[in-house]
Amino acid sequence: MKRSDRLVAMTNYLVEHPMELISLPFFSDMYGAAKSSISEDLAIINKVFKEDGIGYLESVSGAAGGVKYIPDVSKERAGKIIEKLCLELEDPSRILPGGYLFMSDILGNPSTVRNIGRLFASRFTGLNIDSVVTVATKGIPIAYAAAEFLHVPVIIVRRDPKVTEGSTVSINYVSGSSKKSKRWYCQNEA
Repeated sequence: MKRSDRLVAMTNYLVEHPMELISLPFFSDMYGAAKSSISEDLAIINKVFKEDGIGYLESVSGAAGGVKYIPDVSKERAGKIIEKLCLELEDPSRILPGGYLFMSDILGNPSTVRNIGRLFASRFTGLNIDSVVTVATKGIPIAYAAAEFLHVPVIIVRRDPKVTEGSTVSINYVSGSSKKSKRWYCQNEA
């Protein structure tokens, strides 16, 4: 396999497996290249990731070591994403009766949700997150996007348990606004 082909394939693999430790022998076997060539390829990929502001590669030394893609968003890229989102949300026609803000089209746009998920994930990559928890409804798409970049499962907390989710655990809390006791439910496996 030519180096240019290998670089594209390795980059794609890393981006599709964020936060996952991948050994050099894995790449070496997969692409039929020496570990030294793979190391050089990874240095090139890391340089491009950093220049593009989409993350970096973290090397882990030792017998069980390897490399993992850490999704990140540069300040410049984050600013552009947030500015675009703000412009969309500032549209006066989004205000619904009762003062609510219409966002379904934004939360239904996979590209926008992926960018928001990347923003959230980039702020938590160094914290050993083991799951992303969200409240049911509007937070679900963003939670899944962030969880994909963090390589962790999603836990959905609901006011009403769903039979299809199996056994649940309930959490009692006092609402800050109404001062009433309420209950949340989440999957027992969470």
